Amino acid sequence: MNKDIPSADSDSTKKLETKSSSDFVTPGLILFVDSFLIALCAWLYWLVISKLTLASEIGLAITVYSFVILVTTLTQLGIEFPLLKKSHVQGTSILGTSLMIEVVLTLVSIPFVFIVFNTFYDESVRQFTWISITLLMLLSMNYVLRFSLLGISNSKIVLIIDLIGLAIKLPTGFLLVSQSFGALGMLLAYLLEGLFIATASLYFTKKLFKFRLGDKEYFKETIKDALINTPAKWSKMIILILSVVLLALMHISASDVGIFYVALMITVFVSSFASSMAYMVIPSSFSLNKDLSSGSLRISLSLTAPIVVVLLLVPGPILSLIGPEYESAVAVLLILTISIIPSAITTNMISKLNNLAQSRMLIFSGAVQIATFFILFLVLVPKYGTIGCAISILAAYIISSVLLISLTDRRSFRYIASACTAVLLGCIAGFVVGLITSYGQELLIVLSSIAVSMIVIFATKSMTINETKFLLKAMLRRK
Repeated sequence: MNKDIPSADSDSTKKLETKSSSDFVTPGLILFVDSFLIALCAWLYWLVISKLTLASEIGLAITVYSFVILVTTLTQLGIEFPLLKKSHVQGTSILGTSLMIEVVLTLVSIPFVFIVFNTFYDESVRQFTWISITLLMLLSMNYVLRFSLLGISNSKIVLIIDLIGLAIKLPTGFLLVSQSFGALGMLLAYLLEGLFIATASLYFTKKLFKFRLGDKEYFKETIKDALINTPAKWSKMIILILSVVLLALMHISASDVGIFYVALMITVFVSSFASSMAYMVIPSSFSLNKDLSSGSLRISLSLTAPIVVVLLLVPGPILSLIGPEYESAVAVLLILTISIIPSAITTNMISKLNNLAQSRMLIFSGAVQIATFFILFLVLVPKYGTIGCAISILAAYIISSVLLISLTDRRSFRYIASACTAVLLGCIAGFVVGLITSYGQELLIVLSSIAVSMIVIFATKSMTINETKFLLKAMLRRK
């Protein structure tokens, strides 16, 4: 696909076509269900863990695991994008080529991990060095295998693998932590989950792909595509993962890091619908040879807006479900919630840039987002702690989303305006109901705010009732 091919998301084709819907909406919904269940189980995991051990132990485990995720992200470059673009091609060499690239980069990163652990962290973190290195190798391999399956829109297998992995991690973690293993128990649970996912993913990819290596030019092309997408990839993952790691390095207490992480994961979960649609629209767009990303953005914003309203109205009760000590993160959660809409825009625009082969804009937008985050983080965190970190994330997403939408898809401004209006009026409705009921009926506040926000979405024709029915049927349909 190239930039000369017109978008398939004009007003005349606003209704979801059967084939394109089958190709990206249904797999995208399955991937969102996967993200939802992972987030739900993660919430249950930390909820139970918080009752079994100290917040400091949770913060320690999160610090170690977040550092592993950070290094994994660095070594992945933007390798998922060539996988999403080329995995559907018959007889492709993209899996073997990408896996070889990732293995080499991971091996190169191991000495770096060892040095960082033994130089910048104290003994409480240093003791987990070898577990971290093992996790790094597993997660790197699993990432390539996962996106090769998503590249053929086989999100159903990904869902099944992840569910079984969770069924292994949760009871293992509960058992080990209950036996006073603390952070070690949590990390060992992640390790066992990673081992299963690696084994299962290899089994399915071996049946669906040929593990062949491309020639020298194919390697160069794959590396180039991955490098072009690296700033955009890092701009998302580094902001989310590096923020936790840097907070620990800047002597923010382990308990505050753990509380911040919980608030962050709540907003990541809400954002996962948009990211799922954005990922799955890439293989569909390349398969159909037309850009479908504006439709993905429209659907993402329409269905995300009501959830944003709920988080803005009742952040305290949501956090209290996890534990009373997490209610101190209300301000952090409110700030991060505001970043959800800009995050959805950014994610979908990155997919559009890939579909239209606009490599320079991919590099530029990612670099701007990373620079914005780092500058504000270094200025705000020393003075405002985790709130400063949340503001840095919000600003990075706002700047990148405004930049991307202004330069690539101005026609989508009306869908963004519709989503923002839905959020605003939904919050006003919830606030009014709260005043009437003296904030004694939280369920009524939530339901009324959701109803108003959805009415705005339908009234502005960002989505139709028929489209909504289709999406619900697509989610329930078994393929």
